[in-house]
Amino acid sequence: MSDYMNDFRFFLIGPYPNGELGGLAISLILALITMVSGFVLGMILALGRISKKTVISKLCGFLIETVRALPLVLVLFWFYFMVPLFAGKPMPIFFSAYLSVTLYSAVNQAEIFRSGFMNINRGQWQVAECTGLSYFQCVIYIIMPQALRNMLPSIVGFFISLFKDTSVISIIGVIDLTHMGRMISQRDPSKLVFSYMVMGVLYFVFCFALSRLSKRIEKKMRPAS
Repeated sequence: MSDYMNDFRFFLIGPYPNGELGGLAISLILALITMVSGFVLGMILALGRISKKTVISKLCGFLIETVRALPLVLVLFWFYFMVPLFAGKPMPIFFSAYLSVTLYSAVNQAEIFRSGFMNINRGQWQVAECTGLSYFQCVIYIIMPQALRNMLPSIVGFFISLFKDTSVISIIGVIDLTHMGRMISQRDPSKLVFSYMVMGVLYFVFCFALSRLSKRIEKKMRPAS
């Protein structure tokens, strides 16, 4: 029994404190920091895509559509294999994972933001422009608070998807939850079923909790009839 409890600890934090942090903890940390980084970059891309300057709009649109058309694992391989090849020196594994997931997060959040901005009544944009504020200030202080209210359920929903998608980082050696499950099942084949059941339960618990949170947010923001 103690052996299974020790393995469960590995699922949660990996070999830490005797080694580097891993397991569920690293999956959550990566999902959170790439969600935040993607939020900022996605906002910039969304503003660029709806910009009145054609060149900026086209460039941002091209980047968004190109990356969205690629599977995350391919973006991951580009940062892990191709960028070090051009740079002439290797890139840390976790940093490669961070950059690839951040870019993936940004282009998907950019579409959420663009949709939220486009749903704001045109009159609100015109009122914002009449205040004398710059375009950036209008977006931050007037448009963004209104759009964010409608975008929150979609943002939470995307975070659920992002948390699950981070499982691909195990391919390049990041010891996340999926990697720990594979390691334990390979070390002791008799724990194959145990390993994949624990992985499934941990992913389900966190994703289900976030899904319920998303529904509660959506319900609270629904206009009263």
